[in-house]
Amino acid sequence: MPARVARFVNVLGLELVGGILVLTLGAWIFGITVEELSEGDTHLDTRFAAWLHEHATEGWTTFFENVTRLGNVPVLAAVTLVAAIVLARKRLTSELELLLLAAIGAQILTFGLKLGFERERPFFPDPLATESTYSFPSGHASVSLAVYGTIGYIAARHATTRGRQIGILAAAAGLILLIGFSRLYLGVHYLSDVIAGFSLGLAWVALCVVLLHLRLRLRTRRERSFQNER
Repeated sequence: MPARVARFVNVLGLELVGGILVLTLGAWIFGITVEELSEGDTHLDTRFAAWLHEHATEGWTTFFENVTRLGNVPVLAAVTLVAAIVLARKRLTSELELLLLAAIGAQILTFGLKLGFERERPFFPDPLATESTYSFPSGHASVSLAVYGTIGYIAARHATTRGRQIGILAAAAGLILLIGFSRLYLGVHYLSDVIAGFSLGLAWVALCVVLLHLRLRLRTRRERSFQNER
């Protein structure tokens, strides 16, 4: 690692630098997706949606119907509530704030963007599932990543071994990806909807982490300054 980069990481902290990089990556991917959508480049979307619908089977449809329920708003709200209670009982105030900000903020942000883009959902004469809201970006993708991703991040930070950290993050990532793919399989989202949802959720969670770390660093500096003055 170059000396300048090493000094930069040491000053800001590894997690803060990582959060900034992830935020940048998520925002970049979301921007590219929006640009392609605005230019009308949807050939891959329609082809992939048609291919999945053509190869759907009864068994996989039932499986993904159950998977997609894990990304429904009532389920995510219940998961967030349970996790919030656990964090509150353990007096992990910062982690509790992170979870609530990530979950609620992602829901509000996604809802607003759906109204802004007003993209219609895929249409099939014999749909596997139907939705009444707009398509872009996928709320299941963005909010599931915000909720399950944040819970995974918090759990991994408190894991005692590297193996457990990797296992927790892998499990969270696997669940999030399954939920996203379930929306594609059931034909209620285009591929770009889900990619945009994932990138939006990733950028939002990263922003929440960055803001939390900056606030904690500022609080620590103030406490040290106050102690020095005494």
